Amino acid sequence: MALVDLPAAKQHLRLGAGYPDAQVAPYLSAAEILAIKFLNRRVYADDVTLQAAITAVPAALITAGTAYAAALTATDAITDPVAREASRDYANAVYREAQTAARQTRSGIVVNDLIKAGILLILGHLFENREDVVAAVTVAQLPTGSKHLLTPYRVDLGY
Repeated sequence: MALVDLPAAKQHLRLGAGYPDAQVAPYLSAAEILAIKFLNRRVYADDVTLQAAITAVPAALITAGTAYAAALTATDAITDPVAREASRDYANAVYREAQTAARQTRSGIVVNDLIKAGILLILGHLFENREDVVAAVTVAQLPTGSKHLLTPYRVDLGY
């Protein structure tokens, strides 16, 4: 996805140039994914990519609708009621996913400095806290700065 480049991420983590990229890259990718999931919208590196994605939304919805109708037709031919219901549920879930993807694309945003800062804060947290459990340490929860940076750009909170 590369909303934040690896050298900037390593600089944020205050790592030397010789620190292995392979140890930072998965955390950076996870931080970007977490930020995008929190925003509930697609985030693009530039406006050209955003506009191309938005332009492709109607065709993707038509394709999804055609596949959905075909799946429902095939479902009707299933004689076992449990299998028929499972097939219908699956078709509905796939169609809802396509609609969600379209909605997240239509409300897409070009990455800005606040979103990058949120990604970097998440990266720092993931990189610094690599264990699930910390023993014999006083624990205090710090405010999650990334949420404060990302919240103004969050959409569709009810979905």
